[in-house]
Amino acid sequence: MRNRRIVFLLGLFLLAVPAPGFSENRSGAITLSPFVGGYTFDDKQELETSPVFGLRGGYNFTGHWGAELVFGYVLTESNATNQEVDQYRYGVDALYHFTPERKLVPFIAAGYGGVTSDNRSLSANDRSGVFNYGVGLKYFVADSVALRADVRHLMIPSDSLSNLEYTVGMTFLLGGGKRPVSPMADTTAPTVTLAIPFNANTDVPLHRKIRVAFSEAMDSSTITSRTVTLRQGTTPVSGTVIAPTDTTASFTQASNLLPGTLYTATVTTGVKDLAGNRLASTYVWSFTTVPAPEATAAGKTIIIDKFVMLEDTHFDFDKSTLTKAGETMLKQNIQILKDNPKLKVRIAGYTSAQGTTEYNQGLSERRADTVMTYLINEGGIAPGRLDTIGYGETRPAMYEAAPKDLYSAAAKANMRVLFEIIVK
Repeated sequence: MRNRRIVFLLGLFLLAVPAPGFSENRSGAITLSPFVGGYTFDDKQELETSPVFGLRGGYNFTGHWGAELVFGYVLTESNATNQEVDQYRYGVDALYHFTPERKLVPFIAAGYGGVTSDNRSLSANDRSGVFNYGVGLKYFVADSVALRADVRHLMIPSDSLSNLEYTVGMTFLLGGGKRPVSPMADTTAPTVTLAIPFNANTDVPLHRKIRVAFSEAMDSSTITSRTVTLRQGTTPVSGTVIAPTDTTASFTQASNLLPGTLYTATVTTGVKDLAGNRLASTYVWSFTTVPAPEATAAGKTIIIDKFVMLEDTHFDFDKSTLTKAGETMLKQNIQILKDNPKLKVRIAGYTSAQGTTEYNQGLSERRADTVMTYLINEGGIAPGRLDTIGYGETRPAMYEAAPKDLYSAAAKANMRVLFEIIVK
């Protein structure tokens, strides 16, 4: 019987063959962890320390947090009667991993379950609840394979018993949240290619959100409030960090920035691409907001009719890509800016009411950014003369009685990009 159980556990081990995947203790992975070790009983139980065999199966909710179902088997012997005793342990554990992105991953664990002891000669079973807690290590030796060691303290409150389990084994990760990396491993570190507001700008609007573009697609789970920050001196600015697209990140402050104030934005090397490469170096830049309103009363926003308004037909459908007609219209605005070198303008994006508020807000911002990029790259307009803002669906030119009708006159009127003079 004992040999058959061992063969069964070895069979479970063989079923846990690793599939191709990704290194690190990654989010969204299913885990299988066969183990073997030792089990020491409380002196009151009068049972010999014996080998333990088992299997853990779990799921990583994030790189840090996971949960596991556990089954363990111990064949021991009673010191009092010299009779064999089978013990089975089962339960569920929660795990917290401290450095999931590294090869060596320490973790802590705690959980609850049960133990069943079967005295063969007496044909008697004893079942009890058991709490456990402990520590462990995983060391990744391949993309989806880690060596593993655990130590657990098991407490059986009903009998005031305290046992110890210490095991070694392997963890296999199946699936996960990242995209596959091509056979030719990507080892190129990503870089920041554009940051808005621009470095050393001295007239940044108080509503301005921080936006960053990267040289390649990034792992959005690494773009957080810890890796993308904004500070006023040494004081962190409260805000929300998101990755609107796979190559961009944005920081939206909780409230407007202070006038006439120097701010410093930072993107740390904690940001990674899809292959796990960290940002080449920490990217830091600074800018200053516009002075207080009373100091700039003469420069209030004016809408100028001379600038050409871009309509929805000047962009690809439901995208921020300019059409040929859109590029032609923008060339007129480029000429106006060249003829008036002291003008500074804000490029404002708007959308219709179709779609979610969040999506429309993002689309309006992306279209405004596309226009600004075209003016800089194709028109040679200095970045310091330009600013963008997206209003989404919040400031319609016409009321849309049927928001789902993308071709109504109101929807077409609302899908637009305007130029506003901010310095005349």
